[in-house]
This record gives sequence, C-alpha cells and structure tokens, in this order.
Amino acid sequence: MFVGSHERPILRELIKHLDSRFAVLLFGLRRVGKTTTFYQLIKHLLRIGSDERKVLYFSFDDQSATIQNIVALYEEKIIKKKLGDIDRIFFFFDEIQKVADWQSAIKQLYDLHPNVKIFLSGSASVTLEKNARESLAGRMIDIYAAPLTFKEFLDWKNNKVALDNPELAQGEIQPLLMDYLRKGGFPELAHEESDDAVRQYLKNLILERIIYRDLPQEFALKDAELLRTLLEYIVREPGNIVNVERLARDTGRSKITIGNYLGYLQYGLLVRAIGNLRPGFLIASRKGKKYYPVSPAFCFAYRSDFYTDALLAKVAESAVAMKLNAEYYYRNGFEIDFVRKDGQEILPIEVKWGKPDEVQLKAFMEKFSISSGILVTRDVFRDERSGIRLVPLWKFLLED
Repeated sequence: MFVGSHERPILRELIKHLDSRFAVLLFGLRRVGKTTTFYQLIKHLLRIGSDERKVLYFSFDDQSATIQNIVALYEEKIIKKKLGDIDRIFFFFDEIQKVADWQSAIKQLYDLHPNVKIFLSGSASVTLEKNARESLAGRMIDIYAAPLTFKEFLDWKNNKVALDNPELAQGEIQPLLMDYLRKGGFPELAHEESDDAVRQYLKNLILERIIYRDLPQEFALKDAELLRTLLEYIVREPGNIVNVERLARDTGRSKITIGNYLGYLQYGLLVRAIGNLRPGFLIASRKGKKYYPVSPAFCFAYRSDFYTDALLAKVAESAVAMKLNAEYYYRNGFEIDFVRKDGQEILPIEVKWGKPDEVQLKAFMEKFSISSGILVTRDVFRDERSGIRLVPLWKFLLED
C-alpha cells in the first residue's frame, strides 16, 4: 500500500498552523514520514486554492545550497517578482539541519518577509541547538514527528480488532503487538513480513545512515565506530544505567569523549536518556542516567534473541519509554522504571514482563504519599486496587 495514502494525525496539527505567523519545525527520526507529511500538506494547500507557484519545496538531504540562493532563484525563475510583492507564500525546507547556520538565514527570511510562511523539517533534534533556541526565540514552534503509535500501526495495517472486551481481544492483538515492537512504528515496514528485510531496513536506511553519514557530517566526527559501539551497547541492554567512567575505560576513550558521543546519539534521535528524579521531584540527577533506544525496533535490528522473555522485558520498557516520551525514573533504595511528572502530579509506572510485582510501586507510593500508580504487564488486567492499576502493554500503548 502506498504510504502517502495514509494521513497521520500530525498532518492535522500542521494544518492548524497554516495561518499563524510562526515558522514551524517538524523534527523527528529518519523514515517516520516527515517528507510525506509535507507533500500531503502541499496537496492540501493546492486543494484549497493556493497558487502552485506560491508553494516552494526544497530538500537539502542530497543537495547543497544556501537558503539565500534558493530564494533568489525562486524570485527570478518562478514568481519573477520580489517576495515582498506577493501576498502569501509557503516555503518548505526539508532536512534543514544540513544547512550551515540555517538559524540565521531563517531568522532573516522570517523578519524581512511576514508574508512568507515557513515550514522546516529536520532528522535530528535541531531544537537542542543553543543557537537555534536563541536566534529563533519567539519566531518558531517545533513539532515532534514520532514513529507510528500502536494505534496508528493498527490503522496502517487496516486491522480492526474489536476492543469492547479487552480480555477477549488480547489473543488477537498480542501477535500484532510483537509485530509493532519489531518494526518500531516505521510506516514503510508496516506490511513487511521478512525479519531479514526489517533488520536490513533498520540498519541501512536509519541506524547506519545516521551513524556513518549524518552525525559525522554534522559534527565533523572522526570516530563513527565509537558511535556504533555506544549505540549497540544501549540497544543490546536497553534501560541500563550507563557508567561513563567504565565505558571510557573499556573503549580506551576519555570520559569527555564518551559523554559527547552519547550526546550525539541523542541529537540524532537514536537514544533517549532519562534522569534519576531526586526526592522532592524538582530536578533529576546528572549522574546515573538510564539509556533507551528511541524505538524498540532498534533492539530487533541488533539482537537475534529478540523474542526471548529476558529481552522482551527490556523491549517492553523501551516501548513504554517511547509512549511516555519518558524523562525520569527513580532509584534510591529501590527503583521505579518511570516517573511521569505533570506539574505537581507524580505518577510512578513500573513494567513487569514476568510476575506482576507491586512491591516497589507500593514502597514509592507510601514514601511520597502518592495515591496512584500503574503496573504495565505482559497480559494481566486489574482495575485500580489500593491505587495500583495493572494493564497489559498492548492496552497501555493504545491509551490516550
């Protein structure tokens, strides 16, 4: 099925911003559908009557150019006028992180031409750049294009599982969950059945392209193999607390180098680091971070024993981290996998693929006088009792 025929919810979010003044940055991992979403948004613009000459799309992925030169050519060859002489223009710049000092060029374009609506995409967390935050403060909003959610994945596969009775649906939906975990929500993999083809896609089109091309080009890195070593360490043992000093000793690099290269992997949206939330819940410790692959499929790419219970327990954690966009865990005498912090509201979440053990959740809730917690299981349901709700992973991933 043609991937472009599916419209993700993120398209509707972009449409909402068509009439706003702000530039819009759509950022996310490679192959999650950012370019397709731009094409769909352009199609929407043409459908509602926009002049095709007033819609410009340019990808920097395989072409080098400056924004200034693109604008000059557009004025000369397409509209044959200056930008200021046109009422409303839409610019789409794909893979903007490939452009040196793109923030300054976009700032100038934005400030000089209020009639130009700017959409940008990036296959890295370009919002992490200090200069981007400073240069474009008050001018840009960013929207994260995540891999497909489990609900989107089921829709993509045109699967209509009746969920009125979750316990009856479980037998039908568990194989679909395994399929989702190995493919990680990448749209082009939704209908691929071959394990070898899935692994090849993940490695060749995403992981190794970012490790060996994108990041070295972006940061002039000389040690792509160290990036690969650190990535494999994380995807083979997801959720481990990374000991920078030990990694430095094992790899023969300095602690500063290891810390920097872990940062590059985060910049490339390959891994996420979650911090140990200190008592008081105001800040997280800078030490003792746990690392997860951004997609559970990355575990499938590098582990032939993906379907073993020992690894699936960690893969399930990775899927929950992706669902939550997790930032925190707790470890001080006992450990809670994830702590969701929403203002003053604190929600502890544990993932147990084996026997549902509530001991640590209860200890956390009692210690901090918290009334609710969630235990994500393989297949056990239980409505909230003593403040703890048990919910299977598949159902947790489908919840809003």
